[in-house]
Amino acid sequence: MKVNGLTESEKIIMKCVWDLGDGARLAHIMEVANGKYKKNWKPQTVSTFLGKLVKKKFLEQYRDGRYFYYHILVTRHDYRCRMLKEDLQFWNDGDTGEFAEELMDKKTFSEEQRKEIAEVVMRMA
Repeated sequence: MKVNGLTESEKIIMKCVWDLGDGARLAHIMEVANGKYKKNWKPQTVSTFLGKLVKKKFLEQYRDGRYFYYHILVTRHDYRCRMLKEDLQFWNDGDTGEFAEELMDKKTFSEEQRKEIAEVVMRMA
């Protein structure tokens, strides 16, 4: 599966589903997308994006009564890790040192954020 193959709109819908958790349904997904991301999407629009996410195997759709619900197949963590790996390979040609320098650059994150990243990395080492 090509992970970065999501459009910006699909990413927004997927983020809404991750935020809502497994078993989210269209009305709730639409509510989050329109509220949090300031969209003005109609049910048909959100349903189209959900259908594409099902086709791309990010979600699985099931029906319970009169509503369709969505089961998450790709976790947020797995998606983000794959995106980072793709970025490392594409932008840094696999050079983790260069990637880390960019991550710790003052233009990327604040001093406080960089300290927090360094602390997490040291705990994991």
